[in-house]
Amino acid sequence: MYKWFADDTELRSIKGLKKPNVFLFGGIIIQPQEERKLRNMIKSIKANYTNPDLPIKWNFKDLKPTYARFRKEKDYQRLLEDSYNWRKEIFERSLDIVYTIVISMLENFQYEKNNLKQIKGELNCILFANSLMRLGLYSQRNGIEEFQIILDWPEKGDPTPFNREYYYAFNRGFSKDGVEFHCGPLSQLGFQESVLFTKMTHSNSLQFADLIMGSFKDFCESYMHKKENSLGRDLTEIVIDKFDKYYNKIIGIGVNIPSNNPDLKRTMTEIFKNYVA
Repeated sequence: MYKWFADDTELRSIKGLKKPNVFLFGGIIIQPQEERKLRNMIKSIKANYTNPDLPIKWNFKDLKPTYARFRKEKDYQRLLEDSYNWRKEIFERSLDIVYTIVISMLENFQYEKNNLKQIKGELNCILFANSLMRLGLYSQRNGIEEFQIILDWPEKGDPTPFNREYYYAFNRGFSKDGVEFHCGPLSQLGFQESVLFTKMTHSNSLQFADLIMGSFKDFCESYMHKKENSLGRDLTEIVIDKFDKYYNKIIGIGVNIPSNNPDLKRTMTEIFKNYVA
């Protein structure tokens, strides 16, 4: 069985924007035996700082209340102060593990509106559908017999939009909005009949997906904002060969951008010219 652990994030393509205008949804494809290696590796690195069952993530400051609840404030401070080193170690050691990165991106042209949360939910479902098509093509290309989708628990606690989108992808072979999947219905490609949801804080694999997404966001912004250095760029460059590609093409395969986002697609194509032959 193959699994896709996925999370979402957002970025500002133009420095100084008050609200994010590009949304991202993605994560890692991995098999169970490799996932065990990944979990054990991450736990071994955590053990150098704290209990290996406590969580990590890109926006580590979000976890301060969690560490306080377990009376691990000193551990939290050590992890915060040494965040470059443990993140870098995780990414470097992950190179010995077999996994594939698949991410979808979408520009939000309504980013200045006040109902950003509602818009974000709608765009995440579009990104989810876009990702499902790419996962279906990945499954087709590699002859995969079983595929499971595992998502972080939705912000509002309501998985209905994702379940609805998955229903159409699995049974009908198109998105809720009628976009046809080039791979056909996921039910014919070994996908499980429903999505699984779990809390990122309970899953080391989702925590790694969160780190991948956070570093990729920072990687993109470093180029878009013309920053010479960034942690996300350093980390993403470590795992650049883990992105899904076909005949060495990453844009449209490992990094998917809808055709109605031509400017974003051109920008990302230009960025990735630095990393593909």
